[in-house]
Amino acid sequence: MNIIRGIHNIKEMNSNSVVTIGNFDGIHLGHQKLFSYIHKIGQEYKIPTIIILFEPQPLEFLKNKDAPVRITTFREKIKRISYFNINKVLCIRFNNFFKSLSAEDFIINILINKLHIKFIVIGEDFKFGFKRTGDFDLLEEFKNKYKFQIIKIKSLYKNNIKISSTNIRIALSQNKIKLASLLLGRSYSIFGKVVHGNAIGRRIGYPTANISLKKYSFLKNGVYAVKVRYLSNQICTGICNIGIKKNFFSTKKNRILEVYLFDQNINLYGKYIEVILYKRIRDEKIFISTKELQNQIYQDILIVKNFFEIYKN
Repeated sequence: MNIIRGIHNIKEMNSNSVVTIGNFDGIHLGHQKLFSYIHKIGQEYKIPTIIILFEPQPLEFLKNKDAPVRITTFREKIKRISYFNINKVLCIRFNNFFKSLSAEDFIINILINKLHIKFIVIGEDFKFGFKRTGDFDLLEEFKNKYKFQIIKIKSLYKNNIKISSTNIRIALSQNKIKLASLLLGRSYSIFGKVVHGNAIGRRIGYPTANISLKKYSFLKNGVYAVKVRYLSNQICTGICNIGIKKNFFSTKKNRILEVYLFDQNINLYGKYIEVILYKRIRDEKIFISTKELQNQIYQDILIVKNFFEIYKN
């Protein structure tokens, strides 16, 4: 899969293409349907498949700190897109220039002149261009002149809930991990690089791998039953704590995820791991002694081990 970063790096295609466009935050079941559809068309007509996405996501540029928190980082988004055998990902930098680009200019200058679209596959709520004036109806006005076809995909629902990034964020903020996973089409997980912590866990017999949680602030603080995918796709069971270090032995203020892997003794510093969350087992607590913390961790581990013995996955 070839990643094209920025409009200025787009070279004119020497063939027709099939394209879909969006933020694709979470790569949920609705996104997956779009990707599968363009892959199928690409195979049938033997034309390149292209996914267009935006970085930063438009609301992150427009609202800055008030923008919705991401479900997936850019790195994870690209990784999950790669599973669908897509030929190219065009990552457009959303900035003042692109914010001001009209929907008509986007269609003509990028979709037609650069990518030579033969098919465009979009969700029924899709909007694009300056002030979001571009939609299915506008594409309809251009399709005959420029000889391309539009496929509009209806929104998907699970348990009468629309599958959307917004509804997944709401589910996670309400501790409804099973619902979020249902809408995603996979177990909800956090993907990140292991960073150095304060080594308290190691000193008390429970060494942890730590991930910064700056981009996952909608998750509630507390302790979770998890599985961890690491190195060459190995998976093991563990327990994680999400929160800010406020215990007696730490002044660290960054919000982090700390995960302890059962029956493992490996160095993961600097490696990317995926922490798959299954159940939140308790709220975050403040401890006044090392002994109190050790006792609580021991009890938490018993609960998590019992959970995974009952609920095999």
